[in-house]
Amino acid sequence: MSGPGTGFDEVADGVWVHHQARLDCEVFTAGRGTIVNAHARVFGSEVRLGRECWLDEHATIGGGSAHDPGAFLRAGDWLHLGNYSQVNIARGVVCGDEVGLGIGTRVFTHGAYLSEWDGFPVAFEGVQIGSRVWLPNAQVNPGVRIGDDVVVAAGSVVTRDVPTGVLAAGTPAAVVRPLSPGSRQPAEHRRRVLATLATEIEARAGTPVDADPVAGRLTVAGATFDLDDRTVAGEVTTASETARNQLRRRGIRFRYEPVDGGYRPWA
Repeated sequence: MSGPGTGFDEVADGVWVHHQARLDCEVFTAGRGTIVNAHARVFGSEVRLGRECWLDEHATIGGGSAHDPGAFLRAGDWLHLGNYSQVNIARGVVCGDEVGLGIGTRVFTHGAYLSEWDGFPVAFEGVQIGSRVWLPNAQVNPGVRIGDDVVVAAGSVVTRDVPTGVLAAGTPAAVVRPLSPGSRQPAEHRRRVLATLATEIEARAGTPVDADPVAGRLTVAGATFDLDDRTVAGEVTTASETARNQLRRRGIRFRYEPVDGGYRPWA
């Protein structure tokens, strides 16, 4: 690890850690584009992050017993930890791709304070979180398994497993209704979303945007974003990068990066 400096310190190719962040891991790996912001803390036996992960200020990976032999975090691409969120890794935590932990969200793998010998409840158990999961200001207790394509409402406490493809809410969290992401949405939904995206991108990029809701495509300054296939083709410009970032802010992410003036799939 590099020492204190100005702004960000480079840890590996395309991975940046602010000089006011704390890294204290026996094993730490991170994919290209990962950023660890000021005052974030990452400590424990093993922390492995995918590409383009974002650890906001005061986010924590670690917690009590984080240096135990069975302590680890293995996360896919686009892990997001909001301000003051925490992933306790006393026992193993596994996350898929596109897992967002909003401001103040907590994931616990242990709960212990009073004597287990005397009959008080003590829990040490890992947590599994699938891909495309959004947990805004929620709590996940030890031993929970969360499926893919799940949203947990703000303020919820997840004490038992959550199946794939649902909205869950409450204390304790329970399934509210099914979600059907990935399926072809109604034409009116596509028109509304494309129109909103085009308006936002035009305002930010200062250039016209061609929106095709039938094909599910946006074309900005010679670059075409296919929202169904999640592909990007064309020239890299300031406007196209503004569009790519705005799509990301709406949860629409592409495994593409600028290379030699064009867009190329991630290696």
